[in-house]
Amino acid sequence: MQRQILYRWFKENLRGKKGQQGFTLIELLVVVTILGVLAGIVTLSLVGLTTNSSVQACNSEYKTVQAALDAFMASNNVDTINPAGPTNNMLSVLLPLGTPPPATGLSLFNPNPGATSPNYTRNGTTQFQYAWDLHGKISTIVGPSGCNVL
Repeated sequence: MQRQILYRWFKENLRGKKGQQGFTLIELLVVVTILGVLAGIVTLSLVGLTTNSSVQACNSEYKTVQAALDAFMASNNVDTINPAGPTNNMLSVLLPLGTPPPATGLSLFNPNPGATSPNYTRNGTTQFQYAWDLHGKISTIVGPSGCNVL
């Protein structure tokens, strides 16, 4: 008896009401097409953002390293330094040309900065690799993306 009541309730309540219609196939295809176009637009705009951010990171880091080289040369009152690179190690020793290396070494980044060995950069390593000439001008940048600053 209860089974019949439950069956009748299911039949009356879970089936669509008379006159009620669902979506047509054309309507569903139009909605799916619109959603696909919107997803494509969003995807293409995100790809552009990540490429742009990589270029901006390269530009920013290039300016930081070049400023550190300039500050190093000005602070040590030298016109020429040993050419280096490509390297991302800012702990590498920089020397004025024609001078013997000092015992402590001079670099753009010092883990224990002091009055005689200041920091010229924030980090000991950089994301990109740099090569510079004897006048402290960055000549080559090697990195994960096409960094075109020079």
